[in-house]
Amino acid sequence: MPVFNPRILEACIRDVTVRLTDHQKVSILLHALERLPTEGGSREIMESSVQALLKVNGLPPADLTKALVLRAKTRLVAGYRTSAQQDLHSVLTLDPDNQEVKAIIHSQHLRPEMLLREPNGPPRFSIEVWTQITLFLPKRDLKSLLQVPHPISRIASQLLFREIDLHLTPLHEPTGMDSGVSSFDDASDVDRDLDNWHHQRSADILTRILVDPQFAGQIRSLGIHAASHNLSQSLTFQVGMLLNALPKLSNLKRVHCSGSRDLILRAVRCIHKCIPKIQELSLELADPSVDIDIPRFKHLTHFSLTSEGGDPNSTHIFIAHSRDTLRALAIQNSCWHFPADSLSLRQLSCLEFGGHLTTEMFSEILSNGYQLDSLKLSGSLECSPSPLFRQHQSALPFLRHLHIRITSLDRHVHDRDLCPSISEFVRHRTQLRTYHLFLPCGSENRRIGFDASAWGVLPALSQLRSLAMTIPCDLALGLAGWLVPRNVSALVLDMEGAAVDVVSFLKQIRPGIPTSLKYVGITNMRIRSAQLVVEHGFPQVRVVAIGHNVWSVIRGRSAESRRSETLRAGASAEEMGQVSDISMEQWPYRRVRFHQKEWLELMECEDAVWKGVNG
Repeated sequence: MPVFNPRILEACIRDVTVRLTDHQKVSILLHALERLPTEGGSREIMESSVQALLKVNGLPPADLTKALVLRAKTRLVAGYRTSAQQDLHSVLTLDPDNQEVKAIIHSQHLRPEMLLREPNGPPRFSIEVWTQITLFLPKRDLKSLLQVPHPISRIASQLLFREIDLHLTPLHEPTGMDSGVSSFDDASDVDRDLDNWHHQRSADILTRILVDPQFAGQIRSLGIHAASHNLSQSLTFQVGMLLNALPKLSNLKRVHCSGSRDLILRAVRCIHKCIPKIQELSLELADPSVDIDIPRFKHLTHFSLTSEGGDPNSTHIFIAHSRDTLRALAIQNSCWHFPADSLSLRQLSCLEFGGHLTTEMFSEILSNGYQLDSLKLSGSLECSPSPLFRQHQSALPFLRHLHIRITSLDRHVHDRDLCPSISEFVRHRTQLRTYHLFLPCGSENRRIGFDASAWGVLPALSQLRSLAMTIPCDLALGLAGWLVPRNVSALVLDMEGAAVDVVSFLKQIRPGIPTSLKYVGITNMRIRSAQLVVEHGFPQVRVVAIGHNVWSVIRGRSAESRRSETLRAGASAEEMGQVSDISMEQWPYRRVRFHQKEWLELMECEDAVWKGVNG
């Protein structure tokens, strides 16, 4: 049976067209473009082909109009109406009686004045140019553009809805935070109204996904939030809509799902069946002491799991199946051990683990984590890892972000060289951008060698941008501010081991604080007012965090209303002089819980955001 190679046709066409003139090649290319299918990347082919045609000298008007009409049709199909209208206007300029263009105008419900350019007006950019411009804008600017009567508002809408958050259950706002300031109100009328608004918004988005394939195809990231304090609440209708909408999200790349085990299993299995090429998966189990059997995703690069208790075997099997593609991994479960046998650490660039900190874990990370850029470890220390830190001082050569939080010590742990060995481990890492070290205080200080010398290594970290550390009881507070590297813009201080008055502490640390600081956080210290932190210790910051509460610092005219209220209250001249030109705006709990990263970046405090798996 004779064998025919289809590629021989392409070779023959190429050989024939080489011998033709440019105008003849134009005719052949137009003939081929007329038969080009509309799907499968045809717009890019059409754009480049017509652009090449327009560069041919002496192109006949008939060929020019045909090329512009073909490109206009393709742009209309792809949704680029403004650039298509420009092509139609150009055709009508060359041929005012072109019937094909008039038919397109009628079918697309276009008015003739929409095709005209304003005389002496500014040049109009195409949709493609506006899209490239808006890609550099933050979310808040994109939201402002929604109110602009211009095609850019549609582009902003498309970019905003590339990331979708669905809230299926009411948000439980905790009370009794670990700070002494006022905490969030629980179950207020405003909160219930906001929950109802989010429920309606989520239902509207799911409906739009079901009826609008173009809108569904734009979504790249999906967040499903159903981790309610009332897990008995029925979600049958919401989950049904969600499972019907998921198959429509053909271009989905990232998924975060928090909720009950049943909800997560149904959602993940549906995603695995309909969108197997998902790249980032983040799961947060609301049910304690349960395990979850996750299907294998062959293209998964980022995986995050937060749970409490349960059997880790199924998760370890899932990680082992994904070890060839995983580049970032986060596991948070205080009852689990590090899955050393399931991982390929040499391929990971980001690693976060919260659980039992053992010798095997430290040895595996320091020996094989060659590519790690970000490392976050937290949990109960059950070993003496100082010999490993001493032995592997040159390990992790690309590490730029390091976070270590030891919540408790096993009663058998006595490693007085731990803190000195960690200090030596980071001393020569001038590329370090983030350094967080939280350690238990009190009598446990001596067991791990935690004292003021742990702060002595900080001046060597000249490129540090984010610093978070526990203050030991023997550290002179007046010296602490001067030890902070001058480039630090985000500072978090854990005051668990420092028994000192708030105002006294702020006044002592203030002289040495770097002027580049924009964000300050204080934990384990009762503070009456967040404004005290700014007025007495950190006057240059833009954001203050005390425990889990966060405030924006408002300066200038925005604070005049507070002074007016003081005047109306009959304050004396001396009291008026004590009223500063700043005021504090507390962030709502929903903003802190779901949108903290976005708002910190808006306040130019991006260094306060942890650069990890989900960062």
